[in-house]
Amino acid sequence: MLIYSLDRKCIIDAKVLQVTRNMGGGKDGKYVISALGIGGMNTAVVAQFADEKTAIDALEKAYTAFAEGAKAYKFD
Repeated sequence: MLIYSLDRKCIIDAKVLQVTRNMGGGKDGKYVISALGIGGMNTAVVAQFADEKTAIDALEKAYTAFAEGAKAYKFD
């Protein structure tokens, strides 16, 4: 699955998307969705959110898109 990074500077061929706490202390979001590239070589933050529920809801939207056949996804 092709995913845009949050900064829109790279596209990652992701194997795993996960919700985690933003350990970097970013002011824009306490939770992030991170993408782990195929082979575990690349990781990128692809979205950030103020709360965990919103992050999980966004992850569920991505899952639905991929389950319906999408090959790429961009978080808003």
